[in-house]
Amino acid sequence: MERLLDVKDAAKLLKVSEKTIRRWTNSGTLKCYRVGGKRERRFHMKDLEEFLQDLQSHRLKPSGVGGPLVHDGSHMAHFYSGRDEAIEVSVSFMLEGLKQEEIVLLVMPPERSRGLMRNLERRGGPIEKALQEGRLNFTAGMDTPGEMIRYLAGFAEKIDKFRVLGDMTWALEKGWDLAALRSLEKAADFMPRSSGPTLLLCQYSLEDFSGAHVMMAAELHSRILYKGRVEESPYHRNQESMRKKIGNEQVL
Repeated sequence: MERLLDVKDAAKLLKVSEKTIRRWTNSGTLKCYRVGGKRERRFHMKDLEEFLQDLQSHRLKPSGVGGPLVHDGSHMAHFYSGRDEAIEVSVSFMLEGLKQEEIVLLVMPPERSRGLMRNLERRGGPIEKALQEGRLNFTAGMDTPGEMIRYLAGFAEKIDKFRVLGDMTWALEKGWDLAALRSLEKAADFMPRSSGPTLLLCQYSLEDFSGAHVMMAAELHSRILYKGRVEESPYHRNQESMRKKIGNEQVL
């Protein structure tokens, strides 16, 4: 029978601190098993080796918010209750993207983009350089889901590595209903990806969106950021499983 490894073993293998191992398991980044009455963390060697390969091949990357690492291609939702919180998360997410030399696309109402730029500048963000190099891009969103999906797909096909930050209040300003927003969020997981890393962060104001909107977002995003923590969404509908199920039903 395979011996399960403890936190000390995992830290030694991955060449990080035991505190980092605990943080990764708390955020769901690193798979672990809980054993005994004290629910102590234990690991399979195979899981640690696969995680190490992901680290070395850059399939895991820093998001800049709510935790150390997320998987490349993560589609995350941030639920916030105040503008200060939204700005703090937005700036941290953008700064990390610029640090990683990614292209950053902001999708939000123009006044929010301007306010975000002012806060980014106060944090020492390289705004002028990023604008000159085309690493900061802005859009207030499109009028229909179809137009927005085509815009994002075209952006994704052209860029080697990028991250998208969307304050979804832009969709409310465009007059979108829940069904329209759902169609956009569902399409995000099927958009073409470049060979480089990607991250998508969609922000939902708890003051502006209904409970139905929040549940929709929880179902269609693999990870949720709330009150400074990134967690796997317990409501997420795995899109690959859904695709296989639909395919099987079509065969039947």
